[in-house]
Amino acid sequence: MKFRKLISELQRRNVFRATIAYLAIAWVVIQIASIILPAFNAPDYAIKILIYALVIGLIFWIGFSWIYELTPEGIQKTEDTITDPETIRLNNRRLNKLIVGSLSLAVILLVVISFWAGSRWNQQDKTFDIRKVAVLPFGLKSDSDAEEYIKNGLTEALITELSKVDQLNVISLASTRVLASGFNPTNLLIVNVIGRIDYFISGSVEQEINTLNVQVRLRESYDGKVKWQKNYSKDISEVRRLWAEVAADLSGQMGLEVKLEDEVLWSKLRPVKPETYALYLKGKHYLNKSKMQDWQRGLVYLQEAIDENPADAYAYAGLAEGYITVGHSLMPPPDALSKAHAAAKRAIQLDSTNAEGWAALAHYETYSGRDWQLAEYAFYKANELNPNMAYNHYHRSWYLALFGRMNEAIEEHKHAQELDPFTPLHTAWLGELYRLVGLYEEGLAEVDKVSEMQDDFALGMLIKGRIYMDQGQTDDAFEIFRQASEINPGCKYLGYGPALIRAGHIEEGKAIIKELENMPRAPFFSLCLGIMYTNLGDFDKAFEWYKYAKKHIWYPWQIRILTSNEEFRKDPRCLELIRELNLPDPAPLVYEPNI
Repeated sequence: MKFRKLISELQRRNVFRATIAYLAIAWVVIQIASIILPAFNAPDYAIKILIYALVIGLIFWIGFSWIYELTPEGIQKTEDTITDPETIRLNNRRLNKLIVGSLSLAVILLVVISFWAGSRWNQQDKTFDIRKVAVLPFGLKSDSDAEEYIKNGLTEALITELSKVDQLNVISLASTRVLASGFNPTNLLIVNVIGRIDYFISGSVEQEINTLNVQVRLRESYDGKVKWQKNYSKDISEVRRLWAEVAADLSGQMGLEVKLEDEVLWSKLRPVKPETYALYLKGKHYLNKSKMQDWQRGLVYLQEAIDENPADAYAYAGLAEGYITVGHSLMPPPDALSKAHAAAKRAIQLDSTNAEGWAALAHYETYSGRDWQLAEYAFYKANELNPNMAYNHYHRSWYLALFGRMNEAIEEHKHAQELDPFTPLHTAWLGELYRLVGLYEEGLAEVDKVSEMQDDFALGMLIKGRIYMDQGQTDDAFEIFRQASEINPGCKYLGYGPALIRAGHIEEGKAIIKELENMPRAPFFSLCLGIMYTNLGDFDKAFEWYKYAKKHIWYPWQIRILTSNEEFRKDPRCLELIRELNLPDPAPLVYEPNI
């Protein structure tokens, strides 16, 4: 009885109609927000906050509609309203009109969104037609070694903007420099890569005080006729927008339609301070070299850029990736990765559309922070904002391998190689992935490519030696390990020593162990000692040294997927270490490309 009375009272006070009207309007608001918020690059949680606010608002609205009534005289308390039939009829009519209007608008929006979604689906279908592009290093009118950083930096800037176009695979500058420097036409590796490139972009840059004059040329073959060219001129403070304009024009000339999201990203590019930008380009230039002293010099330039402009997200992102690079060295400073973390977070805070900042965060979490979910999300964001960062695909590949997702890992590594085909690192480590799944011939094919690029690349030799060991070719493995150790002493401890013990040359292996134990305790040396004691079967010693290796970037991989000693993998202490890292228990690594 009381329930019926409550329902009757709710009807009298028009609570049901008011609630329906609120829900209809809320649905319209959510649909509009779902279109508008992404266009302005609002964070992913913005729509959730809006929904929570509307739910809370509904509670207050129901209470409001119980207490108050909309009448011809305005909003009045329900108890004070006139209850004659005419007034009630007018109030009901107003609410009905509001409900019908909201629902009509909702239906219109639903139709519009359906057509929009359909067009988006069609666009996604078109993206399967991927064009491969090579941006050759731009010429500089006053070319000199001192200005090499300008030429490379400006070329890299165009590559970055072109990379935002989903239908383009843009080859990394490291590889296009190989093409531009001249090559032997009998080198099948280079010839095959060139044959798969659809467009070649070249040009020249001239700087007159604070003005950049740029000429851009587009060809359909490496040495073919110019299909299109255009001159541009802008103040150097607008350099990022200049390259965005060039990227949009080139996309049009290649028959590609620039998406609204890309146009929004380009429109949000901020002006640069010329002095700060020069420091940024110098920093990136030295970080792209291969020696520690160059990396340290690059970090200094980037820190100077930040000191000049503390709001420069690009400088913070470059600094973060620089510290990630330093963190991968044999004996990195202990605070390198923590500095990378701080710089990556600051880059994202300053500009959430900075792909390099998200990539650096993903790499930090993968190799040091070990927040695997955050790493996965950061990889996703980086690839969403710039799908052409070869080094990001390379790092993500090893993240996937750590979890045993070998199908994805190998495909991701192949994509890194496709984007940067002449950087030995991306090919050598692909050979290691093939080794881990037992595809030795495929692995050897990759390290042979490395030899064509650089015949003294120690990492390629290390991986080749590991494959030979797995195949039982110990003499060949020893020889190549010795050669690699002469180039990079780390290969002696990571490759040659473990191989000697594995092949039964115990005393020679123990001599290398003694050599390592007399060195200062460091994560890399501890990792190598853990590997060698594992091969000796002395698991107590192995776990003792692995305890000191936990901060090394390779430690999770060594414990979960690189250790081939089955007895060690079954040891409860090994499982404890793996679970401590929040990783799945060991399982066979399987590559099934047809699945």
